Amino acid sequence: MQLLSTAWPALVWALPALVLISALAFLVRGDRRAAGHLLALLACFLIGALLMEFFTFMAARVARQGSAASQPALGSGTLALLETTLNRRSLTAPALSLPAVATYAVGAAYLWLLVTWGLHLRGKKAGSGGRKKPAAKGARKPARS
Repeated sequence: MQLLSTAWPALVWALPALVLISALAFLVRGDRRAAGHLLALLACFLIGALLMEFFTFMAARVARQGSAASQPALGSGTLALLETTLNRRSLTAPALSLPAVATYAVGAAYLWLLVTWGLHLRGKKAGSGGRKKPAAKGARKPARS
């Protein structure tokens, strides 16, 4: 656990780079489906950042006037999400808390990246592409009028 907590910031920063490099590699190979899977992963991160922005501004609406929380800057929710994800203490956070969910998201993203590479590096099987199945013959003949 100590090794993971010291390497955690590097693992978190390496994830977007790996996703981007993987998406580019799949696009170069012409595998749009795999690139789409990785772009969906990036969309999940974007949705998470937008949700954090929403929650930050909703918290500002209910905060007391004049407090620091009542005047959030644009991007503060995304910054809070990044700081939470990069924090080493997020690894030992209680289950279903925001730091724990951010930590699980990083692990799930690495798993998604691994599965995408595993599924799409196999390539197409020889002879399976472009060949149509023969049409099945009907059991009965159509009725004549």
